[in-house]
Amino acid sequence: MPSVFIYGSCVSRDPFEKPNEFELKGYFARSSLGSAFRQPPTADTPLPNMDALASRFQQRMVQSDIHKNLAESLTTTEYDWLVVDFIDERMNTIELGGTTITQSDELKTIEFAVDPATVHEPWSETGWSNRVEGLHTLVRLVDPSKIIVNRVYWATIDTSGQPFGRSRWFDRNNRLLYDLYKEIEKSPGIRFIDYPGGAPLAADKHGWGRQPFHYSEVSNDHFLSELSRLTKV
Repeated sequence: MPSVFIYGSCVSRDPFEKPNEFELKGYFARSSLGSAFRQPPTADTPLPNMDALASRFQQRMVQSDIHKNLAESLTTTEYDWLVVDFIDERMNTIELGGTTITQSDELKTIEFAVDPATVHEPWSETGWSNRVEGLHTLVRLVDPSKIIVNRVYWATIDTSGQPFGRSRWFDRNNRLLYDLYKEIEKSPGIRFIDYPGGAPLAADKHGWGRQPFHYSEVSNDHFLSELSRLTKV
């Protein structure tokens, strides 16, 4: 049975809830490329209180981002394929204790003081350069021939035909995704999962709520079919 490690978001994790031919060996989410591969914070850095998060999964994801556990997991876990998506790159990053952490939705729920001057939007000069640096670290750590990029975008409509309201925020995020895909394309050997029409179809009803990046069962089936095809090449 081929094995898969996911670094990305629920858009790549959710399809594995369906019957499939893969063994899931690891899953890291809520950790931006601009944060994941930097040094851990200094020992005297005040850190968020993880007990404020109700879910063990949420605690683990935030802790892994802060303490930079991804690189070790990628290099010590045995897996055949690394599946990557960039949906969580919509999140800001924060300078903290000589490093950078991801301002995930989970982190925002914790009572934790953040200096606005240390927060960087994804498309800011610092936000973008940190992401490019992280992306280059990723393809140094993992053989590009083992990386499969789930090339997703924010969907414009859902399965019922209802559109999502277009906004500057919506367009900025899709442009960010496009730019990240162009950047990772520079590494020969990486494979991509693409979707009919250029983007997955969003679900009109979804367990995590209706969002342009919460995709339909049809899109999840397409992902698994393409993953199967690419891993047999």
